[in-house]
Amino acid sequence: MRLVPMLLAVLALLPAAAAQTPSEADRVAPFAVTPESVVTAMLEVARVGPGDTVVDLGSGDGRLVIAAAKEFGARGFGVDIDPVLVAYATRKAEEAGVSERARFYLRDLFKTDVTGASVVTIYLLPTIMDRVAAKLAAELAPGTRVVTHDYILPGWRVD
Repeated sequence: MRLVPMLLAVLALLPAAAAQTPSEADRVAPFAVTPESVVTAMLEVARVGPGDTVVDLGSGDGRLVIAAAKEFGARGFGVDIDPVLVAYATRKAEEAGVSERARFYLRDLFKTDVTGASVVTIYLLPTIMDRVAAKLAAELAPGTRVVTHDYILPGWRVD
């Protein structure tokens, strides 16, 4: 099972993660592994293809952006406030052979420019989704596809 190695890898990184302030990460979204089936479903719902630029806000281990590049031919990047997860995602993109098309940045999602995205993916806590919705409404071009996992964007119509 692939989940066990991932959990072991994350557990091995916990001492380094403890050096940062966990309260900010916990307020935005504590790291939770998104099942591969959900990753694939999110990318399929968004109709991701080779011409897309996917931006994953709170990218964690990077699996969504990596899958978008490897399985759907897209380009994109993920942002996270956890330096350990950004380093891990970068390494996983290199191992998957997609590091030129899947990049990861240590960055506050609210300070991230998403204007070039054709697809935005989100798995964050409901307590900040109103702020995320306002950011996306202000920055995204008409026709940009937004796919969330578990929590909706307040005031947005679901297709």
